[in-house]
Amino acid sequence: MTDALSPESATIALPTPKVEIDVSLKSLFDHLAQEGFRPKIDEDGSLGFKCEGWKLYLDPYSSQGGFRLYCCVYWELDPADRTKALNIANEINADRRCVKAVVNGNNTVWLTYETHCADVVEYARTLASAADFIVTGCREYREAFRRESQPMTLN
Repeated sequence: MTDALSPESATIALPTPKVEIDVSLKSLFDHLAQEGFRPKIDEDGSLGFKCEGWKLYLDPYSSQGGFRLYCCVYWELDPADRTKALNIANEINADRRCVKAVVNGNNTVWLTYETHCADVVEYARTLASAADFIVTGCREYREAFRRESQPMTLN
């Protein structure tokens, strides 16, 4: 039995790693394809698809049940903008249900939508609204981040 080979260079070919695809992820892949999206399974096993110009990713929580849908809003912001990024993340977290904004150590901003559903069929019914929540949250985050704070005049 021969494994598929991936070219590393013109002269060397290494075996392509096989990613174990979760059954529920495969089911969601099929659901997204039927809905007209073009989903792809990444090399790390995440399901990725584009929605309204945003690249969304989907992972199942194997031990806890449920799923996480997430999107990168900003990639490696300038460290000087970290405080502003955190403040806006806090505003998004306070104002939105089910959506969390996270600024990680690399000053990369992610929005996630996490939920626990009884099964994949139930989650598939909510996936379109979850994607809408994420896309709307990403837009709101970008608008707030681009907004310049106005100087305050005190009497």
